[in-house]
Amino acid sequence: HGSSGLLPSLHSYICFLMEMLLQEFMEWLKPQSYSDSSLRNHHDDTQQFLQWYAATTETGDLAKVNRSLMEQYRDQLLDFMQPSSVCRHLSSLKLFLNCAEGKNWIHVNPLHLVKFPEIPPKPPELLSTKEVEDLLEAPSDDHYLGLRDRAMLELLYSSGLKVHELLNLDTSDLFLDLGFLKVRGRRERMVPVTTMAIEVLQKYLKQGRQDRLRYDADLCLFPNRDGERMTRIGFWFMIKKHAKRAGIQSRINARIIRHSFAAHLLENGLDLTDLAQLFGYVSLDATLQYAHINRPDYVEVYRRCHPGIVGVVN
Repeated sequence: HGSSGLLPSLHSYICFLMEMLLQEFMEWLKPQSYSDSSLRNHHDDTQQFLQWYAATTETGDLAKVNRSLMEQYRDQLLDFMQPSSVCRHLSSLKLFLNCAEGKNWIHVNPLHLVKFPEIPPKPPELLSTKEVEDLLEAPSDDHYLGLRDRAMLELLYSSGLKVHELLNLDTSDLFLDLGFLKVRGRRERMVPVTTMAIEVLQKYLKQGRQDRLRYDADLCLFPNRDGERMTRIGFWFMIKKHAKRAGIQSRINARIIRHSFAAHLLENGLDLTDLAQLFGYVSLDATLQYAHINRPDYVEVYRRCHPGIVGVVN
């Protein structure tokens, strides 16, 4: 009778210790500028683990945390969670065990030795070639904004640029006589441009750009109505407006156009290695999201494969 009366007391004591560890961990995280959402995730993930650990080991001491135990926990999570969710969960625990190691609750963080689940890349959302064509035709040439918007959309699809790369372009980055433009950033690179994009850009530069600048010497390629460099939000609204005008029902944003650019090139024979070079990727792994699509002079293949090419730039 005496020993059975100790069991609830022991259980309560273990729960108390687990809660104290959790609170110490949350205090440890606070100075590290995590968002409220991240802090909530780290709290819930760690709390779930500590409850499992207490029930599995019947102790409030972290001394039994080792590689084998963490692999067991990982495998149990995979029984009811997606690999991506398990990875996020284990990332929270890696932080917790880093904290535990720093506070000498454990000797070493065993999660450094545990293999996280592999996350198969999701196929990216894409527009069909017809949807892209309709989008590019949506802006009207009768107004300077239409000329600018058409030039931006053509260039986005022509060269697979990211939004910030497109918005940061200056006229000095254009080498249209060579069929290239310079993309500035951490990894500066030269990317080819389709003949159609070159024609549209040249028309925009002659008829739609200069009158919108605040200062004649301003190099900004795509100013907004106020003569300032267009913002990401302004560009997002522009895409939505023309997608609606084109009758496109699919979800659309600049990233989806970039994915579509990549997919359409790959479908026509561009190699993943060439795509990595075109996008400025350091690692070929970054192109794995397109591996479900398929199959070498890089520029020559680009010009042969891009559905927007109407001729070869000399």
